Formats: sequence, C-alpha cells, structure tokens
Amino acid sequence: MRKTLTTLALTVVMLLGLGIVLLATASAVRAQGLYADPHFFVKRQLLWLSFSAVVVFTVSRFDYHWWKETPLFTVGFFLIVLIALLLVICPGIRFKVNGSYRWLNLGPLRMQPSEVAKVVCVVAMGVWMDRIGWRVRQFWKGAVFPAAGLGVIAGLLVLEPDFGSTMVVCFAGGVMMFVAGTRIPYLLLLGGIGITGVGAMLLTNANRMRRISAWLPDWLRQLLETWLPSLPSHTEEVTSSANYQLEQAILAFKNGGPWGVGFNQSIQKYNYLPEAHTDFIFAIGGEEFGVVFSIGVVLAYAVVLVCGILITMRAPDRLGRMLAFGMTLLLVFQAVFNIGVVTGCLPTKGLALPLISYGGTNLITALFAVGTLINVGKHVDVFDERMHTQVVRNAVKEV
Repeated sequence: MRKTLTTLALTVVMLLGLGIVLLATASAVRAQGLYADPHFFVKRQLLWLSFSAVVVFTVSRFDYHWWKETPLFTVGFFLIVLIALLLVICPGIRFKVNGSYRWLNLGPLRMQPSEVAKVVCVVAMGVWMDRIGWRVRQFWKGAVFPAAGLGVIAGLLVLEPDFGSTMVVCFAGGVMMFVAGTRIPYLLLLGGIGITGVGAMLLTNANRMRRISAWLPDWLRQLLETWLPSLPSHTEEVTSSANYQLEQAILAFKNGGPWGVGFNQSIQKYNYLPEAHTDFIFAIGGEEFGVVFSIGVVLAYAVVLVCGILITMRAPDRLGRMLAFGMTLLLVFQAVFNIGVVTGCLPTKGLALPLISYGGTNLITALFAVGTLINVGKHVDVFDERMHTQVVRNAVKEV
C-alpha cells in the first residue's frame, strides 16, 4: 500500500505543479487587463495552495473513524455547509459571477460553498451507510433518508443556479448508495424523481437549453424541437453564440497539434477563449504543449483512479471503503466531465479541472479528497501489521 500511496502523492504533486505552470501562461493576459499584474492569479493560487497543504496534511493524519464516532462533528460539518449555501441566496453577502450566485465574500477572499458541499455529501453518505449496516436494503433508511439529504443540498445548488455541482453531488451520492447496497428499484424510483425535477428546471432555463441544443446533432435537435416547443430554435446566430467556447477550445487543440506551439505562445488566451484559466485551462495546455500533454493529463487521472480503487478494495472496514470510493469518484468524475466538455464530447457546462484549474475552494476540496484517500491507505498498512502480528501470536500459541 505504501507504493500506492507514494504513486498517488507523486501524481497529485505533478498535477498541482502542472496546474501552476498552465495558470501562469493561461491567466497572464486577463490578469494584466484586470489587475495590471500578469501574475495576479498565480499569486492567489499559490496562497490557496498553502492553505490546501495544511488541509491535506490534517485530513491525512487524523483518524477517519472520527466521522462515525463523533456524530456531532459530522452533523455540524453538514449544517455549516447548509448555512453557507443559504447565505449564498442572501443579498449583500452573495457574489454574482456570470449570472449565478455561487460565491460568498469573506473579506479579501471568496468562497464557493458548492465545492465544499461535494465532499460533505461524500462524508455524510459514507458515515450514514456505514452506521445503518444491513438496513441499507430498507426503503426508508437505505433510500429515502440519504436521498432526502442529497435532495436538500441539490435543491440549494439549483437555486444558485449551479447545475454542474448539482450533477456531481447527485451522481456521487447515487453511485455510493448503489455500491453500499441500496436496492436498484428504490434507486430507479428516486433517481427518476430527481431527473424529472432537474429536467423541468433545465427546460425553463433558456441559456442552458441553448447550450444543449447547440451541442446536439442536427437530426436530434430537429426531432426535439417538434416535441419541445420551449427548446430554443436552431438558428446560425444562436448556435454560434452557444458553441463559441467549444469552437475556440477545439481551435486551441488544432493550433497545438502533436507537440504544441510552445510555453506562453498560446493565441486563444488573448481573450478568444473565455475562462481560459478555469474551466477551459485544459485547452490552453493542449495548445501550448500538444497532444502529448493531453494524453499525459488523462493518464495522470487514470493513475489517480487506479490508486483510489486499490485503496478502496483494501480498506480495513466499510467506512473506509465508502470514503475512499466516494472521494475517488469525486475527483475522477469531475476530471472526466471537464475534459469531455472541453473536447466537445459533452455539452458546455462550467466545471473545474481538479488540481489544475484556478480556484481556491476547488483546490482545497480536491486536496481534502486526496487527504482522505491517504488517510484510509495508511490504515490499510496498520490493519495489515495487526493481522500479521495476530497470525504470528496464534502460530506461537499453537507451538
């Protein structure tokens, strides 16, 4: 397990270092225009990275069984996030960016409660499923209660609105319920209710429906237009506007080719590609470092996935397995979705690339997930040592 933890740690450090390098080049133009300092975003990210280092060190050191043995600690953590999500709705405290209220002003810093909500949901779901044990097969304790907790968080996220985080929370929670043993009919019932509700809200949101409509193939879009009169009509102007980010991202990859145009030589970062230092930073990396970079990043996340699975399989107890699986799912799912959006495989939706994109709260929560994986992995070694000692003692007694 030590080799697995070492591999995981080195991969995470590599992704963090790559993120700083990409941020230095991708954010320079925007930082210069907004703050007259090309290194403004890099400096802030390094500050957040120092906070994150404290978080990952702390989370990896304390005993993860505290989450279960101290219910007030877990419940308090959950309630704090709920309050933060409620404060996002309050005028004067919330902060609006791109039409959504997702940030809280905390003096010179801004916090995004939806990012914290993701790890809180994984922790709460893992603790609950471990505590109820075999009762996970029951309708109320194994399905309704955990789904209700997810529903509260998801409902507050939709009000911001933040459909990306809502999707991550619901997907991670639903898969964890499936892995824990919740009956499939219950999951299908509750999942259908949730999908219907979110789908109804999407249909009333013209901006997001426009993005989805522009991403769909022509034949499918025309078919949906006959069924859904509320779907934005397919015009060249609407499609071009909705697909602008994707078109610029694809152009960045084309410019980069196999080997890239070179460090700090990106053209798309000159205000052609919006959110070049956050959601679409992967495209800037592909432009400057080519296909080699893109494949390398995908392989790095694959390594994180394999390490997470190994830690999950060897976790000494049910709680450790649930936490390790949930945190792995959280990291890898967001990475896959971000890369899918940037490459045009999925409709455009703002979701950061973990450990690489600019964003303090996202960085802290990503390293919180990594710290949890390391924590569970350390207990694997402790458990193995105890089992080995017990086997030796039993052998001595027999002799």
